[in-house]
Amino acid sequence: MRHRIWVLAYGAAALAGGALLWQIGCRAEVEPDETPLLAEAPAGESNFSSYAPKNPYKEVAPNLLARTLFEAAGPGGVRIEIRDLFILPGKTAENVTLPGPATFEVLSGEGRMTTGDKSQDLRIGATLSVPQGASFSLESKDTTPLIVRARLFAP
Repeated sequence: MRHRIWVLAYGAAALAGGALLWQIGCRAEVEPDETPLLAEAPAGESNFSSYAPKNPYKEVAPNLLARTLFEAAGPGGVRIEIRDLFILPGKTAENVTLPGPATFEVLSGEGRMTTGDKSQDLRIGATLSVPQGASFSLESKDTTPLIVRARLFAP
């Protein structure tokens, strides 16, 4: 019997506490203050920010941007590089060549890679390779850029 009284007492206290919290939470919210618009930039101002990225993409071919993330000497005089290739949305970078064989991993976007008469669809996570001296094209078929990480082994 005592157990039932304790359960009822704690249940009533929990119900009263819940009703109190509900009342506190349902009070009318205060309208936020209006934030005024920023002043317009003076005419002719072209430098809006002093920020400059440490390793920006650079245009290496039409519709193709690249940046080198890592570079080191490997065994036997081989130079190892890791590059990101960036193809603008809906664009194609044609006749791209690299100074050595490479493996590719798609980091973002969707597209197609064509080497000679072979073609392969590209999606995030896809991997493929290109032999030394091969010319290829990369096409971005998405509304987002096609970003491919290249691991390059240059002699």
